Amino acid sequence: MYDKPTGLLEIARSVLKPETIADVRSGGYTSRGYSILDRWALNQPEELRELEAEGQLALDLKLYPQQQKEAKALMSDTARTLRSQGLSDFEILQAMEIDMSLKITE
Repeated sequence: MYDKPTGLLEIARSVLKPETIADVRSGGYTSRGYSILDRWALNQPEELRELEAEGQLALDLKLYPQQQKEAKALMSDTARTLRSQGLSDFEILQAMEIDMSLKITE
């Protein structure tokens, strides 16, 4: 667990190759996508490395839909209500039962 705030992709940089980080940065992802990648790097580094080994397309096919799912959930009326009650984005996604883990085999 990190005891200080981190910058976007700081955790992912410790797990992924520089080329992968560069591809993600140029791939049109939002800060939400970067946060997801950092979360996966922190919680599931081995799985993320496995996904990276499959190639950029495989990573994109996991990261982009997750980014869209979480963004949609966080823009909902339910999220606005929960945010007004002081919940963080992470807590909101948990309350909405959004799966935030990386699943590389489905």
